[in-house]
Amino acid sequence: MKSSVLRGRRILIVEDEYLIAMSLQENLELAGCVVVGPVPSIEKAVKLIESESQLDAAVVDVNLGGKLAYPVADILQARNIPFVFTSGYEDNLLRTRYPQVKNCSKPYLFPNMEDALADAIGGKTGPHSNPG
Repeated sequence: MKSSVLRGRRILIVEDEYLIAMSLQENLELAGCVVVGPVPSIEKAVKLIESESQLDAAVVDVNLGGKLAYPVADILQARNIPFVFTSGYEDNLLRTRYPQVKNCSKPYLFPNMEDALADAIGGKTGPHSNPG
């Protein structure tokens, strides 16, 4: 586990399934993260991203209420905020548009999500080192 890399990081959760969002929030907080959200829709996620001055990373469910979360991913990329997808879709469906973004296939184990987030954050040295 790479929780030391995540400690103190502000992580946005974009997930429309309540139980998954709550479980992820709890596990991220136990890993020392500050959770932003969770938010269940593209619209709410976009508003939150635009209003937050500090986001270190995000976890984005690909399918939010039947809509693909590409607008959320595009804004995160434009702001240079690393993120990880969660999805029940095959990984190759996301590869063309977002080749560098990891997809944690649902159902995922939290240690796998933790590792994917730590890898997405990469060499950033401390909390809030990536101005939003």
